[in-house]
Amino acid sequence: MVVAGKIRGNAPQLASYLLAQGTNERITILDVDGRSDADASYFKDMLYSMELNSEMTRSDNSVYHAYINPNPYDTTDRAMTMEEWQQSVDILTKELGYEDQRRVVVLHEKPGGRTHAHIVYERYNHERGIMATYEHNYKAHDRARAEMEKELNHTLTPQKNKKHDHHKQVLTEIWQRTSSAQEFIREAEAEGYKVAKGTERPFKVVDADGVSFDLVRKLDGTKSKDVKTRFADIQLISEKEAIRDRQTAMQQPQSVTQEKAETIKMVMDTRIPEREREAEERSSKDREEARRQQFIREMKEAKERNRSNIRDITLYLLIALKVSFSFKGQLQKIAKPELVQEPKTSIAEQFVVSALGMTAPKLTPSEKTIVYQKALESYKHV
Repeated sequence: MVVAGKIRGNAPQLASYLLAQGTNERITILDVDGRSDADASYFKDMLYSMELNSEMTRSDNSVYHAYINPNPYDTTDRAMTMEEWQQSVDILTKELGYEDQRRVVVLHEKPGGRTHAHIVYERYNHERGIMATYEHNYKAHDRARAEMEKELNHTLTPQKNKKHDHHKQVLTEIWQRTSSAQEFIREAEAEGYKVAKGTERPFKVVDADGVSFDLVRKLDGTKSKDVKTRFADIQLISEKEAIRDRQTAMQQPQSVTQEKAETIKMVMDTRIPEREREAEERSSKDREEARRQQFIREMKEAKERNRSNIRDITLYLLIALKVSFSFKGQLQKIAKPELVQEPKTSIAEQFVVSALGMTAPKLTPSEKTIVYQKALESYKHV
């Protein structure tokens, strides 16, 4: 059984998290300050009230959030009853010294029938006007866990991990004889370990019993920067996923054969190229995104350039229209041979050619602009 907890603030956000469906198959509000029939609205109001009361003090940590997670061996054949859950919460409350504090209790049932409890205690003591202490809370958790396991006839949790030295020796030997993260993960898996990404510490290792340790502390003579360097390009599963995998494996018959060991090795071998392929796909997507952004920038620049040319193009068009009206009827005169030698008629003829060119559909916008400029030059000479 696992019993843990710590102080925290933002109780309304915690209420939303505890009532969110997420991966839970069922959420049950067990107790809200003594009420067993409270709904979600009343539950949220209670935690909001706890947050407001904490503002009477200088503390930002309005509540104490604890949880109880039974050993899967003890709940596989028979789930805990509501009375047993309530009894467990009462034991924890007594050991923490929170009998006078308001509390809420909610049960989360995961797929497969695995259930754990969340308990939220208000830290503000209304009688004394101060925040309840949380000193030596880890020792209180240990005492509560031992009492729960005794009362519920659950498997007793050893106070000290007898395999501590064994884990350190095995993992250190694997680390020293391997040169890459992939090799270390593969050989650690063969020995029953899962390497994972932690929350408080960056690298964790989970043993065959589902117990999590800090990986660096299990590697004799190795520093954190050495582990970070080797695992720089490796995507690890989360610590919770690794523990859940081990707990699931513990519920199945423990008949590890050579065939299963080879299957594990084969799976690990196939994961390596998959990770490399995923890295290549991410790199390709990054390059494609860079090209897309560059195209967008070029389009914006072209748009700005075109916008600056609109005024000139409009001016050329107006000049061309003005010249066209000024030469109205000149086409017939140009056709007469006796007028060809006149300078003004020659200029008009040049303009007519240019004006006709303006309407040619094969010309591009830039070429049309040049035609307008020619028309302007012809008009100036008239």
